[in-house]
Amino acid sequence: MISLALIGKFLGAMVVGPIIERVGHRSAMIVTCVVQIIGAVVQVTSHSSAQFIVGRILIYLAVGLVENVVPTYESEICPAGLRGFCVGSIQLFLTFGSLVAGIANEYLSKWTTDGGWMIATGVQGLPAVIILLGLPFTPNSPRWLISKNKRSEALEALRLIRNKEANESGLCELEIVALENSDNRSEKAPWSALFSRANRRRTWIALAIMALQQLTGVTFSSSYGPTFYKKVGLGDKAFTYAAINNGVSVVTAMIGMALFDTFGRRDLTFHGCWVQTVFLCLIGGLGSKTHRTTGDTNGMVASFILYAAVLHATLGPAAYITAAEVGTATLREKTMAISTAFNVVVGFVVVYTTPYLLSTPGANLGAKLGYVWGGFAGVGAIWVWFFMPELKGRSLEEVDELFEAKLPAWRSSKFISTRLGDADAIEKQRATEVEQVEDVEKLE
Repeated sequence: MISLALIGKFLGAMVVGPIIERVGHRSAMIVTCVVQIIGAVVQVTSHSSAQFIVGRILIYLAVGLVENVVPTYESEICPAGLRGFCVGSIQLFLTFGSLVAGIANEYLSKWTTDGGWMIATGVQGLPAVIILLGLPFTPNSPRWLISKNKRSEALEALRLIRNKEANESGLCELEIVALENSDNRSEKAPWSALFSRANRRRTWIALAIMALQQLTGVTFSSSYGPTFYKKVGLGDKAFTYAAINNGVSVVTAMIGMALFDTFGRRDLTFHGCWVQTVFLCLIGGLGSKTHRTTGDTNGMVASFILYAAVLHATLGPAAYITAAEVGTATLREKTMAISTAFNVVVGFVVVYTTPYLLSTPGANLGAKLGYVWGGFAGVGAIWVWFFMPELKGRSLEEVDELFEAKLPAWRSSKFISTRLGDADAIEKQRATEVEQVEDVEKLE
């Protein structure tokens, strides 16, 4: 059932890029909400397994849409200094949703009437209704409006999402000028441009980090947590530990949101990967013992919870943040779309193979599966060090300039940009110029 649903998510990821380019993020979000509501209605009214599966595929189609629309929208409207916090929030809400859904389903599973499953499926349409009610008050992306030569509307939208100081000081007007002078006014590039000499590095980064998110076990921790606990002999406490796992991950996801714009994407993700490696290998090592003690079992549980907590604070949100900000203006939607679709493909492989790796018939690895995910997490740490650039605090236009400079990833944080893009970057440049004038005056 999980594998079939991913078909819908893959389709959503692949079609959403052109939709955003044509009608904008707000209209694309309306499409997403309508699909979500239709999917919920189809499931609630199901009288056959086939109809229920169709509804589930529609729900995941909406998931594929929203996981593209939201990060790209947030990356375009947020000031550079808040982009990590805002885009990273998607991981918080995914984790919080898993926590709420797990608790609700545990309660509703005890119902003996049809009301239980009907409530569980019908409530999926509620967030879409709430979002639809808020969309009339949500501005379009100023960058998208500039790409459609709608300058006045772009300025109006920018004034709505910037603070009073930016409005009164003229920063909004300067930001619009910067956007007009960048690639935001260029025609959107075709899919083939993703792999052109100028863009293939960006595409590779987005694809790789999305794959690593899955290969270190994010779907395993969210979908197979209870199964894992049962496999290691904790079936009677599987739900409790899974709820604790999700609850702790919600807290660490919030912490991660606050840290990405302070410590940076690169450092946080690098340290997150090697720490995950340690906890996953601990799970594998303790699970390899022929005669496990209570302490060994408790150690595995603690390691699993801590591994998931670190994942949801670092690599989990970093994948969405990086994929949303690494693409150039003419390919941003397509970069996010292809990386999300690839995430689904790798996730499908993980979901399909995990039951066979975990139990019999199959490899019956049990807790030793930690070695597999731990190995990928170790590879992830190496990849981050050599290939993941630091994009903290840079406007999307400055990101373009960084890639044009063709610096190695480990030197990216030292790059000094001369290109401006948003209010943060413009204000930073103003402050630098004031300091330079003051220094000259002191010398005189």
